Amino acid sequence: MKKVVAFRILSLLAAFAVLFTAMPFTEKAFASEFDSYMPDPTKILTYAYYEGISTQEFSHVKEGLYIWKGIYSYGEEDDPFTKYYREDEHGLVSGNFDYGYSFTHLVYPVKVGTTWSYVNDEGEKIICTITSLTKTVKTKAGTFKNVVEVKESDGRYRYYAKHIGLIKAENPSLDYGDPEYVELVSIKTNPKMIVMWGKEELKKGQIGKITVLKPINLWKRDKANRLHFVRVLKPGEQYRVYTYDNRYGGQYGLGGGYYVTKMPSHVKYETPPKRLLDKVKVLYPNE
Repeated sequence: MKKVVAFRILSLLAAFAVLFTAMPFTEKAFASEFDSYMPDPTKILTYAYYEGISTQEFSHVKEGLYIWKGIYSYGEEDDPFTKYYREDEHGLVSGNFDYGYSFTHLVYPVKVGTTWSYVNDEGEKIICTITSLTKTVKTKAGTFKNVVEVKESDGRYRYYAKHIGLIKAENPSLDYGDPEYVELVSIKTNPKMIVMWGKEELKKGQIGKITVLKPINLWKRDKANRLHFVRVLKPGEQYRVYTYDNRYGGQYGLGGGYYVTKMPSHVKYETPPKRLLDKVKVLYPNE
């Protein structure tokens, strides 16, 4: 029983925290005013702990808090839980209504040397310091690059990936009891959180789509906004649109620096219904 209680407390303190390639309906990288480390609401995340596993999935938004529900499974019984995430320009925080705790995962802007603190369940003040932004971390769920490493004054390390949050935590300095660790072991798409526009998924940051009516050039802009020819798009191809500006007579931005010129005789532009855009905005408020 002592182990079960310790597992629950440590699990709570640990807190769960494509490139566009000019192909039809490919994914665009996240774009926001700050790099987000809050878990992607469209994913189901499973973690392994030293005493069991837990799975969590997004439920709803309440008063600006992103509510997630899940199950702890540790052999004796399954224990449901409800937690929340809050993210803004100051950082990423999670908490649990039942236990009445909150935990600061990261302080923004994320940069090496940033510090903050919390008091653990033994009343000890723990200092957290960001020690790297470029770690490569292997987990059972995959290998993550440009991971944020946080070192704590009690010897614990936590690792965070963009749009996933916590992917791993360990305390190699622990010299008593069971080894302490948390590891992300699975990431699955939650079909209940996918916003469909017709037969295609409406992606985060997407403002519309184009359908090619006649052959038209695909362009790529460099840092000076000069155009470079890529290839000719064929009639019938469809592409997500993420931006629009008035350069070169008006161009649709397809993500990753790729553009198509606004020519109604050659491309048809459509925008999704507001109700769908609102759903995506709820899932990704920082887009």
